[in-house]
Amino acid sequence: MVDKIKKNKYQILELTIIFILTLLFNLLCNGISNDDIWNYGFSYNILNGLVPYKDFNMVITPLYAFIGALFMKIFGESLVIYYLLGSLVSTTIFYHIKKITPNNYYIVYMIFLFFSMPGYNLFSLLLLCILMNLEKKKNNDYLIGLFLGLSFLSKQNIGLYLLIPTLFRKDIKIIVKRIIGFSIPNIIFLIYLIYNNILYNFIDYTFLGINSFATQNIKIIPFCLIIFIITMIILIYKYIKSRDIQIIYILCFQLIAFPIFDMYHVLLPFIIALAYFLKDIKLNKKIIMLGFVVSNITVFIYNINLYSTKNFSYPNNSSICKYNKISTAAVDYIKSISNYIKNNNNKKIFIVDMSAYLIKLEANIPINKYDLLNDGNLGKDGQYKIIKDFQDICDNEECTFLLRKEELTDKELSQYNQEIYKYIIENTKEKGEIHGLSIYKNY
Repeated sequence: MVDKIKKNKYQILELTIIFILTLLFNLLCNGISNDDIWNYGFSYNILNGLVPYKDFNMVITPLYAFIGALFMKIFGESLVIYYLLGSLVSTTIFYHIKKITPNNYYIVYMIFLFFSMPGYNLFSLLLLCILMNLEKKKNNDYLIGLFLGLSFLSKQNIGLYLLIPTLFRKDIKIIVKRIIGFSIPNIIFLIYLIYNNILYNFIDYTFLGINSFATQNIKIIPFCLIIFIITMIILIYKYIKSRDIQIIYILCFQLIAFPIFDMYHVLLPFIIALAYFLKDIKLNKKIIMLGFVVSNITVFIYNINLYSTKNFSYPNNSSICKYNKISTAAVDYIKSISNYIKNNNNKKIFIVDMSAYLIKLEANIPINKYDLLNDGNLGKDGQYKIIKDFQDICDNEECTFLLRKEELTDKELSQYNQEIYKYIIENTKEKGEIHGLSIYKNY
């Protein structure tokens, strides 16, 4: 064991440096997003005994949320701990990128750092790397099936996309073995769903509501769409020439961009395609490494300089995002709304805004199914179920709703459901404003 460590000491040192770099890059340089908070919130909910698809809504399969909850159970439930898990995942991805393109991996990882925020998409990328590695070896079909099952349990659409390469094997024995491997984790998950009486809830949120998500959340940035199309064309061309099954995996993984063709959803899957494109290109490794170091130093200096201005501080005054890059104005907003909720804890308060998870986590208030009301996150016709719940609850209690009424006039503000906004505004009265959120009450 000691001899093995000595033999690989430089690789271990490199991976350790990459782990620390990734963690610091995410905390100091990559601004925290709603997706980061929602992913952390899912794990936080499970850690605190809430049942997904019942006590809170999710539109994805929950494997990474459970892994996050287990990790936080062992090491602590702070957001920084969750970022530690993400850095472990990213460092493992770095290891696989290095195997794909041994000469140019620092080019790929420098771009990857900007999209290395923890979450199910990042974990799905790791599973893709593992699957591509397993495809190189023989007699791994049960194991490949198992990881395909884990991919499905991490994000259902990615799992289904990654089943496609198996069809290219055209060998019924291979396909059957992989189906068996795929079935093992999914049968366990099915038992969990039945035991908790949430099988229909799961199907409703993750499949029946998917059409609503796809139609209501379409976003196309032309530059990103061009990158997506060019990447697909190059991959198809390379597959026709080489018939390499790994290209089919990479090709299928690009489909996670649909229907949101923005920088994150296009460039995260592009990372693995770029690694494959560069694998046979010989560039000066020392120059690449120097560029990697200089680029990182530049990014860190720029961001550290931001913390010397009045717009940012580090660490900040937030209890939940204390060590994350977040503006002073955003911290003031979070603390102001969370204090309002805590000062009115005898009232029924609903935060109908994208920031609901962040505010409730800041206020240390339990999250529920009314805190993420995005289009596509509510199941089939779920907005009407939410409105019915509001009617039932507010017929018997004094209710307060915090929302941005501008959502009804500017659809670009968020993905929140417009029907729910209309119901609240038409059935309650505006009583004031707090930090940009209008206060609506039924009393």
